[in-house]
Amino acid sequence: MAKPYQFVALGAAGIALVATGVVLNLNHAPTGSGKITGTITTDNGDLKINWDRYPTYEVNLNEHYSYTITASGTYHLTGSLTSGAIIINASSDNVVKLVLDNVTIKNPNGPAIACYNADDLVIELVGDNTIEDASKYDASYDEDVQGAIYSKSDLTFQGNGTLSLTAHYQDGIVSKDDLKFNSGTYNITAADDAIRGKDSVYIVGGTYNLTATADAIKSTNETDGNKGFVLIEDGNFTIKSGAKGIKSINSTLIYDGSFVITSTDDSIHSNNYVGIAGGNFTLTSSDDGVHADRELIIDGGKINIKKSYEGLEAQAITINAGEISIVASDDGINAGGGADSSAMNRPGAGAFDANTSCVLIIAGGNIYVNASGDGIDSNGYIYFNGGTVTVDGPTNNGNGALDTGVSIQQNGGTVIAIGASGMAETLGSTSGVYNASIYFTSVQAAGTTIEIKNSAGNTIIEHTSAKTFNHMAVGTPDFKSGETYTVYVNGEQYQSFTISAITTTVGNSNQNYNNMMQNGGRR
Repeated sequence: MAKPYQFVALGAAGIALVATGVVLNLNHAPTGSGKITGTITTDNGDLKINWDRYPTYEVNLNEHYSYTITASGTYHLTGSLTSGAIIINASSDNVVKLVLDNVTIKNPNGPAIACYNADDLVIELVGDNTIEDASKYDASYDEDVQGAIYSKSDLTFQGNGTLSLTAHYQDGIVSKDDLKFNSGTYNITAADDAIRGKDSVYIVGGTYNLTATADAIKSTNETDGNKGFVLIEDGNFTIKSGAKGIKSINSTLIYDGSFVITSTDDSIHSNNYVGIAGGNFTLTSSDDGVHADRELIIDGGKINIKKSYEGLEAQAITINAGEISIVASDDGINAGGGADSSAMNRPGAGAFDANTSCVLIIAGGNIYVNASGDGIDSNGYIYFNGGTVTVDGPTNNGNGALDTGVSIQQNGGTVIAIGASGMAETLGSTSGVYNASIYFTSVQAAGTTIEIKNSAGNTIIEHTSAKTFNHMAVGTPDFKSGETYTVYVNGEQYQSFTISAITTTVGNSNQNYNNMMQNGGRR
């Protein structure tokens, strides 16, 4: 019987991809009124394999020869390979496990590990392992081979070891099928993308320190609506990317984990849907913090967007729960139609027309926005149904703390939105919660504390401003029809008002607009 492996000269030819199925089902509503209730069913082929059925081979890597695998089995690799590669070219029904046990694999002519054919490839990490590819691949490799670890088959990583990978050519880890990570520690520096799975990237756990010139984690299948997703159930992620941090063509779904992402483009992105159910996020982006072309649903988690052009952006946005803090140089939260359309000269930039398909629903959570553009913006509708929302909005009169193309309605929760008065909007005369639109006679300085007390002297609203302002829109279930309330500025009584309608206006808007113009606002 022929040996299932051999030492050969470096070089191999590619073959056709044989895909296995992954089904994505994310239930959503076009109005953005849903929760993340769908399920994702992955192939999970690695969990179905009984490795006891297959032989185990002990392989001590040679310094100067490539190693080719042609049959099923577990291959326990030790030693060092500094001038060659591991090649898997088995039958389509073969399963191969590579146990990387404190190995070093460097290929000066191409990828370090390349799988051209197998049903499943599993890589188990033991100890500390080092992978490095060439800065230029020679002609013996297909042009599709673009990763230091490359597979045309399902690729799964497991084990508690560490993989330190340097991708000089393009990508770090690539699967042209499904890519899954169960555990392990990954230190990846890539000339292009760090982790790329065509049909899916599915991460169950592990630690990921990723530095990528392009995207850090991405899934790319554009032709199958059930594929092209990123699913993260848990893990610790430290990401620095020259483009997007986490990107999917179809859906990006995150259920838990710790994320520190610094990105030139969106930190978290999908061309379709993004769902976040939990996790701890610290995002620093030169573009959007979290962006979905169609729908964004947040069901929980702690999201701190320290820097962004726009904080949260999608055509339809629902926030059901979570602790969210946003700093944005343009809009803080933007329900805008069309594709990615903010800082990067993207299609749809500057579209201000009303669009009834754009909906923002805030049903719960504790949300803070500090925005230089519009604080909370929708080209269509805004609904405040619950939670606590606080906005330190723009200091110029060309934007508003609240901005809507159609209407705003507050049916629950507490909203405090302060900013310039030039484009100021109320919380809506059709709301189910009484609200007030307060114009101040002079511009209030940054650091000003505003309190609103009821007739019994109890404080029902309190906020200390981050920036100058001369308008406040405020709504709370504590407002009662016919009751008188008093506004205090830095502890001094300013003005009293009585709730006489759903929206009660206090002060003079025209005078305050002129005051803001004299203090740096723009027409």
